[in-house]
Amino acid sequence: RRYATDPGIRVELGEPVAPEAGDAQLRYRVYSGGRMYWTPPAGAHEVHGAIAATFVAEGGHLRHGAPLTDESVTPDAVGRYNHFAAGTSVYWTPSTGARQVGGDIRSLWSAMGWELGVHGYPRSSERATPNGRGRYNDFQNGGIYWLPGLGARSVHGEIYRTWARFGWEGGRLGFPLTNETSTPDGAGRYNHFEGGSVYWTPATGAHQIEGAIRERWASLGWERSYLGYPTSDEYTVPGGRRSDFQGGSITWDAVSR
Repeated sequence: RRYATDPGIRVELGEPVAPEAGDAQLRYRVYSGGRMYWTPPAGAHEVHGAIAATFVAEGGHLRHGAPLTDESVTPDAVGRYNHFAAGTSVYWTPSTGARQVGGDIRSLWSAMGWELGVHGYPRSSERATPNGRGRYNDFQNGGIYWLPGLGARSVHGEIYRTWARFGWEGGRLGFPLTNETSTPDGAGRYNHFEGGSVYWTPATGAHQIEGAIRERWASLGWERSYLGYPTSDEYTVPGGRRSDFQGGSITWDAVSR
């Protein structure tokens, strides 16, 4: 009935290419340009074009369930999306293509404002990290990473780019333990990671700090101490390692450790 009474749907979906299939809880039909699904709670909804192609390639209704929406325009009018019954979505823009986002990563992205938030649109579908420990989506401005037992955490902007220089989650810093957070003095931002931290202010930029140097800085009161914020990443000096700060330096001596 939906196909027969909605001219716009017929234009988007094209002609049917297979009989209706499914069971009492989910029915669907494949068309030349997409698919139409029906479930008792959601009714009949279509998915077509690039979003349909990604939906099918990422497991179709067996993974994502039936669509809860027709393909819809995003609030900023830049992109298009479908939401699906299993708590996943596929978002499309001309520059990013159609990408799937779901689970805890989607929940955090939603809480941060969807595509209107700091991350923008997804540039990748959800994927396993190269080290196999977690999952992630890459976005226009950063990423959201998920680890079992920890959940999803957001990294973006200059902190994200500094983390990338150190090898993402496969480097010394490891996975993010926090979302990007404002510092207590309100002047900066930070993420804590499994192996250290990255701190940012407009004046100092984003810099990594880890290990014994980070422990010493923390014992002094972090950025609220006389040292202030880091102005360099940790670097090698004769006999050890050093990080520079607004008010001085901390040096780690390999001999006396």
